[in-house]
Amino acid sequence: MNKIKYLRAGLLLALILLNSACDFTPRIHQQILIAQTYITNQEYTKAVKQYHEILEEIPPQDIRIKIYYQLGELYAISLGEYRKGIHYYEKIRELTNDPIWLVKTQERVGEIAYTYIKDYKKSEDIYKELISFRPKLNNYDLYEYRYVSTLVNQNKFIEAEKNLIPLQNSPNHKFHTDAFYLYGQLYFHNKDWQKSVSYLREYIKREKRRDKIVKAKFLMGNAYETMERLKLAYNIYYSILGEYPNTKVIQQRLKSVYERRISRRR
Repeated sequence: MNKIKYLRAGLLLALILLNSACDFTPRIHQQILIAQTYITNQEYTKAVKQYHEILEEIPPQDIRIKIYYQLGELYAISLGEYRKGIHYYEKIRELTNDPIWLVKTQERVGEIAYTYIKDYKKSEDIYKELISFRPKLNNYDLYEYRYVSTLVNQNKFIEAEKNLIPLQNSPNHKFHTDAFYLYGQLYFHNKDWQKSVSYLREYIKREKRRDKIVKAKFLMGNAYETMERLKLAYNIYYSILGEYPNTKVIQQRLKSVYERRISRRR
C-alpha cells in the first residue's frame, strides 16, 4: 500500500473507530466533530491540537484509546512525525490488553518502523510479537517475512539463516521467492560474494516483478564488481540502465568499471 492509500485508509479507520461505541458527552461530541472537520479539510495540525484539548478533559478510557490511535495516524502519516506517531500508538497498550487493539497498534508501529524510518531493531521486536499470536493472524506470512528481513538488515547472521530455512522450504509461503533475495542480501553483507550471486540468480529466475529484478541485479552487479569480475558487473549494470531508480548511480558504476577494465589491460 502506498503512502497516500495508507493515509486515507488509516484516517478513515480511525474516524470510524472514534465514532463507534462511544458514549460522548455533548461537549466532547462537539469537540470530536470539530477535529474530524479539520481532518476532512486536511488541517492536520489543528486536528492534533483539538484532540489534545479533548485529552486534557480526561475523557473515558475507550475515548482516550481511540483518540490516541487517531493521534498516531495524524502524527505519523499526515505530519510525517513518525516517532511521535509511534508514541501515541504505544500509549494504547498502557490502557488495554484487548488483543484487537494490541494487533492493530502493533501492525501500525511495525509498518512505520519497517517501511518509513527503517528502525529494524524495533521492527524485529514488533514482528516477533505478531508472529507469536495464536491462532495465526491473517497476515502471518508478511510478518514472518519482515521479521526475517529485519534480522538480515541487522546482519544477525545465525538467526537470519535459521529463520530463512522455513521460508525457502515452504513453496506455499507468500514470500517463498523473496527468501532467495534475503539469502543473497545476507551473504552479500557477510562478503560471501559467490553465494550471494548464486541466491540472487535463483531469485531472478523466480521473481516476476521487474522493479524487484532490477534491485536484485544491482546487488549482483555489486558482488561481481567486488570479485573483480568486471565484465560481468558491467553487463549487469548496463542491462538495468534506465530502469534503476537512480540513473546517475548506474552511470557512475558503468564509468568506474569501464575505467578499471581499461586500466587492467595496460
